Amino acid sequence: MKKWVSEVVTQDEIKKWSNGDIITISAGTGAGKSRFIKVSLYAHAKRQGKKILFLIHRTNCVNQFQMEIEKDYKTDIIDIKTYQHIEAKIRYDKNFDFSEYQYIVCDEFHYFMQDYFNKYTDISLNAILNQTDKIRIFMSATGDVMEKYLSGFKKIDVTPYKISIDYNFIRKLIFFNKDETFEQVIQQAIDENKKAIFFIDSAEKAYNLYKKYKEHCLFNCSKHNDKYYKYVDEEKINQMLLKERFEENILITTTCLDTGVNIIDKDLYCIFCDVKDIRTLIQCIGRKRIQDKDDKIELYIKSVNNKQLGGMITELNKRMDMARYLKDHSAHEYIEKYPRDYDKYCIVYADKADKEKDTVNLNINYLIYIKYVMDCATYQQMVKEEFGYCKFMARMFGFYDPYQGYDYVLFDEEYKNNNLMEYLDSIIGHKLLKENQKELIEKIDLKVNGRQQRSYKKLNEGLEMIKLPFVILPKKSGNVRYWIVEKIAN
Repeated sequence: MKKWVSEVVTQDEIKKWSNGDIITISAGTGAGKSRFIKVSLYAHAKRQGKKILFLIHRTNCVNQFQMEIEKDYKTDIIDIKTYQHIEAKIRYDKNFDFSEYQYIVCDEFHYFMQDYFNKYTDISLNAILNQTDKIRIFMSATGDVMEKYLSGFKKIDVTPYKISIDYNFIRKLIFFNKDETFEQVIQQAIDENKKAIFFIDSAEKAYNLYKKYKEHCLFNCSKHNDKYYKYVDEEKINQMLLKERFEENILITTTCLDTGVNIIDKDLYCIFCDVKDIRTLIQCIGRKRIQDKDDKIELYIKSVNNKQLGGMITELNKRMDMARYLKDHSAHEYIEKYPRDYDKYCIVYADKADKEKDTVNLNINYLIYIKYVMDCATYQQMVKEEFGYCKFMARMFGFYDPYQGYDYVLFDEEYKNNNLMEYLDSIIGHKLLKENQKELIEKIDLKVNGRQQRSYKKLNEGLEMIKLPFVILPKKSGNVRYWIVEKIAN
């Protein structure tokens, strides 16, 4: 039975907290983390006459939550701000005034490590950690790496509350390899009048897909995207946030919608993720708020093969090497080695210029460094087995049984096999001469060590391997040799 945060973090638990405590709440999306703050913590703080600072990292979420607390008349106790607001105040005004707050709530606190486009996340985190006369609450469905950073690297004692994440709402797990799959799934949703969300890392790719199906789609990306945000229908996005549903068949969005936003709609049957970062992907899935045991989705994930994983490991090591080099060398030596790219990946930053000596200090951003270390370890774990990414994700989402094995689908293979089955059905009993045989060979496209197999025996082995109930028989009529395809009874 599903547990809610307020059932685990009760009023009695809240009363145990003292100034200086750091609380972590690890629970899946839809487990009532935000509701806990808006109801349980609000009630406790109001009795104390204390205020809550509720920190959020997406403008979409701020708008949605602000509407909620205004509607419920809770702005007397809860102030909502973004992490970026605090970072800007500290960078430009040298200070953010936390004095009026007793509780600082960091919603979706994986933000500190996940926002690769913001090199200032350590500023807000350090400012919050320095508020030792407050009670600080960190909440996320994907805060595991941040928890390790706090307790392992920073050696900070935390009071953890954990609720296990249940992925039973995923009816079917499908991996795909090709970008053509985007259009196949969209067309299917349109034909069947179903709803789907497409999360795509690249705004350019998301927009180009949207352009092809404008009539049936809603497009969204970050407000900070100068090139593509002009194509966002702000009124429709605001209505979606207000109503917690969209009316079009398809929502195509970047990961700017990965946290905090609720979509409550049983007609939403499919979530499609072209997102490499695993924790961001989990957040994307969580936008669908499950209503009951029959409210399920099909989940499509862009697969990552072992060669790509190897490239990602190499790239992460290259970035970590920059930090490692700085550990053992002076800032001058570091800049000599990386003259133009010294801060390219935000893993190293300049700080505290010494005007008299005409020098700057360079520092390692350990938030980003630890994230790279953890990601690298995960990818290395994946490459130890064939289809390692798919198997890792299948185990995480509960599509693996030690006795039955893996229960996921490779979409491109399934799609290809369905098309092949239709083709084979259409040529049963036909005399296949050389040209027709060549077409059949191309359709089956069986390769061994990169070489396409052309003999009917090898093709039959291929059909058996992919479990299609057909056989190719060699025939001869006079001097003419040909093949015939027959269907095998199940």
